[in-house]
Parts: sequence; C-alpha cells; structure tokens
Amino acid sequence: MTEGNNPGTGKGSDRVREIFSSIAREYDKVNTVISFGQIGRWRRKLVSEMNIPERGSVLDLGCGTGELTRLIAGEIDEGKVCGVDLTPEMIEIADARLPKKYRNRVDFAVGKGEELELDSNSFDVATSAFTLRNVEYLPGVISELKRVVKPGGKIYSLELSKPQIPVFREIYFFYFNRILPTLGKLFQGNRGPYKYLTESLKKFPNQDKLKKIFQEAGLTGVSYKELFGGIAAIHRGKKRET
Repeated sequence: MTEGNNPGTGKGSDRVREIFSSIAREYDKVNTVISFGQIGRWRRKLVSEMNIPERGSVLDLGCGTGELTRLIAGEIDEGKVCGVDLTPEMIEIADARLPKKYRNRVDFAVGKGEELELDSNSFDVATSAFTLRNVEYLPGVISELKRVVKPGGKIYSLELSKPQIPVFREIYFFYFNRILPTLGKLFQGNRGPYKYLTESLKKFPNQDKLKKIFQEAGLTGVSYKELFGGIAAIHRGKKRET
C-alpha cells in the first residue's frame, strides 16, 4: 500500500466511475457548458504555467478523454506523458483520439488517484484538471502526487472553484444548481450525473482551503491563480529537493 491511501470504503470511487462511464461520450460537451466555453483556454493556461522540461516526464491524473494529455504531448518532443483515469471508458476514448505522432510519448492507464501503481520519484511534473473534486480522499491523492514526482518536482491542479465576488458567486451557483441539471437532461435525458457535478463542487474546498491541503501534504511554494473571476483556479506546489 502506498502512502496517502484512502481510509474509506471505496464506494465513493465506485459511484464516480459509474457516473463518468455514463457520460463519457458527452464529457467534453459537459465541460464546455460548465466552463462557459472557457475550458480549452484554461487548459492551455495550465500547460503554459507548467514550464515542462524538454525531455520531461508528466503525469496527467484524471486524464478523461485526453484533452490535456494531448496538449502536454505537443509541448515535449522527447518527453513522456502518462494519462491515468479511474474510468475505462474515458481511457478508451483518450487512446482512440491520440494522434499517431504522439504514440511514442504517451501512455494511458486505468488507475485510482489514492493508489497509483507508479514508481516513486518518477515524474518531473504531476497535474490534474477537473479531477480533485471527484476523488474519494483528497489528502491521499495529493500525497500520492507528491510521492510520484521527483525531488524538486512540481504539482499542478486546475479545478472549478468558488468565485469570491458576492453577486457573481450567486449567479454562478444558481447556474450550477438550477440550470446545469436541466441541461444534463437535454443532453442525456438524465439529470443525475449533472446533479452530482453540482454536489461535488459544493463539497470541494475553496481556493484557500485547497492551498492549505497542498501545504499540509508537505509541498512548498504553494500558490494559486484564479481564472475567469474565480470560477476556476490553478494551484501549484513543489516537492522538496531532499
């Protein structure tokens, strides 16, 4: 067992796997709607923040359909990217969409963030996009990301966040609570998965609390940058050199 393992029952992971299996084909459309069409820009911003070494190795946890994985692969001619996701259906789509020119630098695998089957100290960078709010035990996942990066390696997270401007915050949560489930029914005939997305955001720590979780995991230089008025945020931290 690796450090940071989830102390729970695993039922949360089963539910997440089931939900994302059911929306795998519509996943990218869902993300576009949730982000007000900004998700591509946010991913590109995340990649620009990483400053990946030319021959660097990167873990993309919760890679989904591989959108971020492909962006990272385009930045490293001689590096490697490992995309890991809990949902097999997502991995199938990610692999099918991977351009041939990236085949020699990208690997995909099914895996759980709390129990990564990866060697310690093996990546220059570990990142996740819209993943942490879906994990069963957040501190355990952060600890695992810290474990698998090399000393001095960096960890990045792009997540939906909580706007701090009062009026904007109210409008955003009205959209998430009332409108998004209705759009889900239009897309798929089922409000359930989209209602889960609203629940996951409510329970997820705000920007400052997530920063504290990074710090409590032993990461240094922890900071965050808000995007689009605080709807999303990029968090970053560094594993100590020794």
